[in-house]
Amino acid sequence: MRSMVHSLLLAVLLAAAGASDALAFMKEGCGAGECRDCHTLTRDEAGKLLSGMVDKVMNVEESPVQGLWMVDIEMKGKKFPVYIDFSKNFVLSAQIVRISNKEDLTGARTAKLNEVKVDVSKIPLDDALVMGKPSAKRRVIMFSDPDCHFCGKLHAEIRTVVEKDPDVAFYIKLYSRNNNPAVAEKARSIICAKSPALLEDAYAGKPVPPAICKTSAPEETQKLAEKLNIRGTPTLVLPDGRVVTGYRDANALKQLLAVAKPANAAGAKTVPKKKK
Repeated sequence: MRSMVHSLLLAVLLAAAGASDALAFMKEGCGAGECRDCHTLTRDEAGKLLSGMVDKVMNVEESPVQGLWMVDIEMKGKKFPVYIDFSKNFVLSAQIVRISNKEDLTGARTAKLNEVKVDVSKIPLDDALVMGKPSAKRRVIMFSDPDCHFCGKLHAEIRTVVEKDPDVAFYIKLYSRNNNPAVAEKARSIICAKSPALLEDAYAGKPVPPAICKTSAPEETQKLAEKLNIRGTPTLVLPDGRVVTGYRDANALKQLLAVAKPANAAGAKTVPKKKK
């Protein structure tokens, strides 16, 4: 579980506007009706309560914990939920975890708020190396750098996934994340050879032979990565278009794929070539 769970279970409790008894709303209770029948909090009202503390309030709804509103906020470019109590006197920045299954509800909400999606049909795959069966219905696109240590670690986990699930294939697009000409040449050599084994040699720090063809694929992939706002490697684009950055082990990859429905029935498709 994320380290945030350990450090933010009851993180920051700040007094907000207002001067009434903090628990006054509990005096008579909510009766037999819904809590929202007695208590409301609009986005504009939350914005006023949190004025000076956050940059923007995006959404307000009931939290999983009774007596608290979940308020989605943006602060210094990051989006995450905070919680305001029904008395509107306190705001909590806390990590809510469901005890029954240890589910990190706040972490899941934060991930959802910061989720990035791209149109998988706009990513050409003709120059990609394929791990798994090309006929697999679920296709994951990986942006990778042959000199990237964590790309190599992820590559090993990908091998485990495709060995156990023939319905998943990974399409690896190689480029130099730092626009290094030597790394771009290394990527070009691997792309020309269409050799996953050669890519594994590169990940291991072994030399690769000169390219046996001419292709601008590494440069084109770099331009595409910039267009998609992909800033580092490894980066995965799931079948539903969600962008996931960084290393994941095989179990984590399976969990991501379990909830990633293809953007269309056939999954990601290559961009058709223009007729000359």
